[in-house]
Amino acid sequence: MTAKKKSSAGKKFVSFSDDDGVSRSNRFSNSHANADGPPVYVRRTWFIIPFHLPLLTYWFLKYSDNYDIKTLAWCLIPCQLAYLVMQFNQCTVYGNKIVKINILLLFISAVTALLLTIPCTIICILFGAPFLEKLDRTWWLSLHCCILAYPAIYSVCNSDFKVGYFKKYFILIAVGCWISCAAIPLDWDRPWQSWPIPLIVGGYLGAFVGYTFGTLI
Repeated sequence: MTAKKKSSAGKKFVSFSDDDGVSRSNRFSNSHANADGPPVYVRRTWFIIPFHLPLLTYWFLKYSDNYDIKTLAWCLIPCQLAYLVMQFNQCTVYGNKIVKINILLLFISAVTALLLTIPCTIICILFGAPFLEKLDRTWWLSLHCCILAYPAIYSVCNSDFKVGYFKKYFILIAVGCWISCAAIPLDWDRPWQSWPIPLIVGGYLGAFVGYTFGTLI
């Protein structure tokens, strides 16, 4: 009887899964050991790259009519929605599974992104953005940033509000805008230096870097 007990106690159980996200569980086991609920992460794959962002940026700088930030925003909205549904969500793992798209949550996240333009505009003003004469353009900058963050906003809402993992996407968009401010005071007198064109381009580049290399951070 003693030998049987020892042999049964010494057994080890190993589970296998065809999801490549499970192979990365060791990486997240320590950081999420004390967290509530299963871990959330985005898989490392080329499929996560938002190819539409550099394409939109190139079109905006080369072919748009007088750097039309409104038209760019309307083009960005369907592109980000398609990116979320067809790419980003397919690579986001909650626990050991990929959470299916929630149609209602897509709408709720869109409303959330729209509401977030208000505090985003206030933050821009506090950091030195024009207050009265170009307030509308500052709001459009905020709208671009919130649309760029839309996949991350949806993922936060769809994973029990686990903001910790997805905050890097918000930070990189903000850092891209902040770094691009350096182009405005230069005495080149170029049309693209007017407010807030450099910040919008910087936000797009920051979002591209975030969504492409965020899994490495």
